[in-house]
Amino acid sequence: MADLDEVWKPVLWYRNELSFKFHSGQHVIDKAFREVKAKLFVANCSRRFGKSFWIVTECLRVARSKDRARVKIATAFLTDLEEFIIPAFESVLEDCPDFLRPRWAESKKKYTFPNKSEIQLIGLDRKPNGGRGNYCDLYVFDEAAFIKNVSYIYSSVVVPMTMYREGARIIMISTPPKSPDHDFKDFCLKAKRENAYVELDIYKNPMVTPEMIEEYKAECLTDTDWEREYLCQFATDRTLAIIPEMRRYDHKRGPTDEHYKLYHKYTAMDLGVRDLNVTLFAYYDFKRAKLVVEREHVISGPEMTTPKLHSEISAIEKELWQGETPYKRVADNDNPLLLLDLGSIHNMFFNSTSKDSLHAMINNLRVWFAQKRIEIDESCTYLLDSLNYGIWNEQRAKFSRSKVLGHYDAIAALMYLVRNVDEATNPTPIKIGFDQVNLDEDDSLNVFKALAGRKR
Repeated sequence: MADLDEVWKPVLWYRNELSFKFHSGQHVIDKAFREVKAKLFVANCSRRFGKSFWIVTECLRVARSKDRARVKIATAFLTDLEEFIIPAFESVLEDCPDFLRPRWAESKKKYTFPNKSEIQLIGLDRKPNGGRGNYCDLYVFDEAAFIKNVSYIYSSVVVPMTMYREGARIIMISTPPKSPDHDFKDFCLKAKRENAYVELDIYKNPMVTPEMIEEYKAECLTDTDWEREYLCQFATDRTLAIIPEMRRYDHKRGPTDEHYKLYHKYTAMDLGVRDLNVTLFAYYDFKRAKLVVEREHVISGPEMTTPKLHSEISAIEKELWQGETPYKRVADNDNPLLLLDLGSIHNMFFNSTSKDSLHAMINNLRVWFAQKRIEIDESCTYLLDSLNYGIWNEQRAKFSRSKVLGHYDAIAALMYLVRNVDEATNPTPIKIGFDQVNLDEDDSLNVFKALAGRKR
């Protein structure tokens, strides 16, 4: 078998078919990458998964697949290149035939190929703009969660270089950052929405045994370390999390019961101009004393107009509640003119919610989560992501800001919603003996007959 391998390896190298080098977990990454149509592909992987080995193999494949291809691998620090990337190249190229092997130029940190292609290695701590160039066919951010200003580099440096290059791709691969308040989290959310994301924790690593997993779990000093480094979770520091109760919270909604049509319906909105305008649609299940969020509507503030907002909110209310006007519509009072226009022009009236301090309103929301009184439909991805990843700023005075989730406006909308739920009024008919209300004609006749038949 060894002799057969020695025969076939040069053939596979010549054909540029290098997937024979992958273990099953790396095959999962490779398959996901090939199936993605978006320009950006994001892989969130646990420690020691073989991330560097896979990206080096992909870079070699691209460099050899077209003449004069330009490939770049960027790391946070130059030392990362020396400790991880260059050894990964040496490992992958170990059985490469000499006539196909690229030449390494130490001074330029560059591999060059007979077809004039090149792979450039960049330590961004030494050369923050070192990745600039006329064009690029593949750009890789290795351990992207530890690169500063990755959003700027992606948007202003990398994306323009892919212009006019057919099939040009960008890869971000990493374990999660120490704080969820990092651009890598936003890129993961972006990639999820574009079906260009893969997540592989330690349990998906075929090189790790159950005994090793238990050993390394025991060595982690905190649950957060284990969740971040090995389970690929954006483990929010509990001291910064806006809703720390979301950790391990089961948000899934239960089935509706026979009283659903009678339960109070709510539309709650956090008005956004610079950020996102988020509207939540919910009902209060009086029987179970639970607030159920059924749908969300998210629109960028600068794109929002009053007619557009009215039209889209009306469509959702009609779809969910068959045109029934909700029991309450509530919104913050940051843009009273917009609320006035919705009411006076479009006959869609929102009440401006009263407000306590931000911390008092959030604490009330946290109590509802602690009591497990909130259920959220899976379709409400912005709300769920905001609850899972939303953090305070360093002074804990206001919400931090996310490039994807805005100012965590979905949390604000839920905060206003909870504040305005009518928990006291029973919306269902009461029918107990003769003490019923809202009697219909048949019920009234039955009561009269029953009373007439009583003995005096």
